[in-house]
Amino acid sequence: MKFEIRQRDRRAIFGLAAATAIYVVVSYGVLPAFDALTQTSSRVSEKEEQLKKYRRALIRKGHYTEALEQARKNVTEAEARFIRGDNPTLASVELQTIVEAAAKKVGLELTQRNVSPARKKDDSFNEITMTLALEATPPQIFGFLAEMRNAPKYVTVRNAQIAPSQVLMEPPKKGDFIKSIRANVTISALIPAPVRKNG
Repeated sequence: MKFEIRQRDRRAIFGLAAATAIYVVVSYGVLPAFDALTQTSSRVSEKEEQLKKYRRALIRKGHYTEALEQARKNVTEAEARFIRGDNPTLASVELQTIVEAAAKKVGLELTQRNVSPARKKDDSFNEITMTLALEATPPQIFGFLAEMRNAPKYVTVRNAQIAPSQVLMEPPKKGDFIKSIRANVTISALIPAPVRKNG
């Protein structure tokens, strides 16, 4: 018996061989290469995102340096306005000098004054207070309070109790009534606490 391959069968076998070759090339060559390219592309996107982050950080680095310098400058300026706290006695004297200078500007006489020793306010600050008893006209009192607000160092009027020196029941018979008021004023100042060294 003679085995004979017809032309049509030959073409089918060649077609099958070509399809098999194409399948093998696509499965083992093209698709893995495509997957590798996709992974590389995703890695490139990740690297690009990282690069953008690094660039933003570099751009901000200069900004942060400037902001840090500005913050240091602001802290130095603010610290210069505090009454120095390394010696509480000198701090009390400086507070008294500020208060007396303000009183002198508006023509006030400080009859009674009492300065308390420095007390701990928190971990960063101590506080000294000065209590005044005085008698003056309303413009003098308001001028004094304005001077305290504009003092060269940070001081606070903690409280002020103001009352008339005398109660007027009827207008005076002769001349003008001299308005005078009595005031008790407490002024406080924060002083930086000395830095404790951890030993």
